Amino acid sequence: MSQVHFNQWRVLCPHCGSESTVRSSKQLSETVREAKVQCNNPDCAHTWIAQLAALRTIAPSMMPNPKVFIPLSPRSPAAQPPADAQLELGMSFPHPRMAPSG
Repeated sequence: MSQVHFNQWRVLCPHCGSESTVRSSKQLSETVREAKVQCNNPDCAHTWIAQLAALRTIAPSMMPNPKVFIPLSPRSPAAQPPADAQLELGMSFPHPRMAPSG
């Protein structure tokens, strides 16, 4: 996963709802990053660990990493069959009733 700039994200404190700041982060795997987050409200001051993870693929990478598997989202256009696709009926062809007689 590429470098993540958490300060571009709006992270809210789960307790008071104030904006919070990511103080540090570290890459745990190809698809997971862990961040230390601190609430900006001095009356709250909650500090916690959060994770950012790649869960589903919407558009497949044009440069896939062979070490990474991120499942395809069922709603992804890439997961939809082409409009002209035929349904698989599970029959062997030719069908016995359609076999040429002879």
